[in-house]
Amino acid sequence: MAGRISVGDKLPFFLYDTPYSAQNRFRDLLAKKSPLVLVFMANFGHPITRTFASRYADTHGALRDGGLALVVRSRADKLSRNIGPDTLPYPLLCDADGVLYDYLDIPQSSSTLMTYSLEGWRILREAKKQGYRAAKGTLQQLPLTLILDRDDTVLFCHYGASLTDVPEDCDAIQSLLEELELTPEEPDIDAEAFHEVYAGHDALQEEEPEPMERPRRSRHGRRRPASLDDFTPVEPVREYNVPDLGKTSVVSLFDDPYADD
Repeated sequence: MAGRISVGDKLPFFLYDTPYSAQNRFRDLLAKKSPLVLVFMANFGHPITRTFASRYADTHGALRDGGLALVVRSRADKLSRNIGPDTLPYPLLCDADGVLYDYLDIPQSSSTLMTYSLEGWRILREAKKQGYRAAKGTLQQLPLTLILDRDDTVLFCHYGASLTDVPEDCDAIQSLLEELELTPEEPDIDAEAFHEVYAGHDALQEEEPEPMERPRRSRHGRRRPASLDDFTPVEPVREYNVPDLGKTSVVSLFDDPYADD
């Protein structure tokens, strides 16, 4: 290819290897899930590539309206020792010779200072604490993000300016698909059918008989006070702690209640 790929171009169909299978057809990958987000990064041993591969795996459930595949400049046979078909929730395409990278004119840079963002420096610093050492003079492989439809047409294209200039995670990929309006459209609601359904619902509510009001008891189990419209005699009100003298016998102060009869 003479220059960089652009929106509207077609990516040629090709065969690719993964750490767990060989000679896979890219056409089948597109047919399985589209639109397909294809992210090209450096070799899988690079700490930035591993960081983003882990992020994509951890947040893969957020990608609802498309597929994802990660392309790395690594040998499939070497990665097969640690990566199986169930290790990652997305395909890992291996292009150690950089055939696709050259065809798509994905640039490399010898300047570490120009290709590392602040996030890239942070990732590299943490990797060095764990023993990572980059070979001197190694070219830095810059990334590329493509979105392809089922017919292999490029819908979105972004050549990264730094090693971390790719979608942050699958939440960001889903947001990108939504911004580009590449998500399935929600079905339109028929306004007439909508009103018919709710009109029938209201009619059913009108036909339902109203429940009879049950008499309620007042608090503490006492009878409710008589209505002002009832002509019933007023009941005598007796306070608590006041004895009913009509039902209580009176003992003289001079009688001895314990005296024998």
